[in-house]
Amino acid sequence: MQNYLVRGSALEGIRATIDSLGGDGESVLRKAGLMVAEHDPQSWISYHRFLLLLEESVRATQCPHFGLKLSYQQGINILGPVGFVIRQAPDLRSALRQLTIHFAHHNQGADVSIRVENGIALWGFSCKLEGEAPVRQQLDLVTGIGVNLIRLLYKPEWSPKAVYFPHSVPDNIHPYRELFRCPINFDADQLLMTFDAAILDIPLSNANPQLHKLLDQHLNEMRLLYPDDYCGQVRHLINQALTTGDCSIERVASHLAVGKRTLQRQLRSHNTRYQDLLEEVRFTIAKRYLRESNGSLTALADMLCYSDLSTFSTAFRHYHGVSPRNWRKHASTGLSSPA
Repeated sequence: MQNYLVRGSALEGIRATIDSLGGDGESVLRKAGLMVAEHDPQSWISYHRFLLLLEESVRATQCPHFGLKLSYQQGINILGPVGFVIRQAPDLRSALRQLTIHFAHHNQGADVSIRVENGIALWGFSCKLEGEAPVRQQLDLVTGIGVNLIRLLYKPEWSPKAVYFPHSVPDNIHPYRELFRCPINFDADQLLMTFDAAILDIPLSNANPQLHKLLDQHLNEMRLLYPDDYCGQVRHLINQALTTGDCSIERVASHLAVGKRTLQRQLRSHNTRYQDLLEEVRFTIAKRYLRESNGSLTALADMLCYSDLSTFSTAFRHYHGVSPRNWRKHASTGLSSPA
């Protein structure tokens, strides 16, 4: 099964929702191995593990519509930088388009789409793990979040024309009618929410075109730096791990919910090794630091989880052919620096 990542912010409200429904949120999170990630919304966790957590939450609460309940607790802030871009968009069309383009910055294991047919907008969501992992709760959750997002951006009393779920009819349909306030259809071919396309071009009150452009450029740069592929995901996790002082392969493998040997085998299938990706991330950070900061090399070595300055300098020289001190001199004088 392909591993995908989702930001730790996807856990927002899960403990409170489980507790409010009579379950033990702490026990469920501990069992899933997500106690630490719950308090670090910027971290990345296994998307498959997150889906299993939603299923375990259903069992712990005996609430078959747990995903819907959780959607009340998750607003635009869980999207992190993507949410900031959306809030600054000039209109709803631009906001939803930004969501489709940059959704991988929040969840690499799913896609969001928006299209218009005969004056009707069709908003869709698809999970890349569909058929390999339980997605019913995720579908309910993301549809609830989508409706609440449009109500936030457009107006609170808004409702879609219809919602189509690919899962079977639940025993209790009332929670769905209460949230969506529109016709609900089940056993559909795919998850879709439809609404009048005319609202797409209505200006948004919080629009800031200049800030929107800057944030959009930043996310585009991030997408190039960390592409949505397996090695890109591992680079994401290495970059995250460096900030904790533990960039071991064991730590990164645990976030992907696999063992060390499995991660090594998967990387070999992509013609690379963990150490190669680790050094790549380290030296990308090192070059930016050397070019833009006058900070000490000792601090940089510590930031990159080297045992000491000498070890960092030796590794940098081996990788770039010059010492970090000389690389910085080249960069500061505007001379062409080694790659």
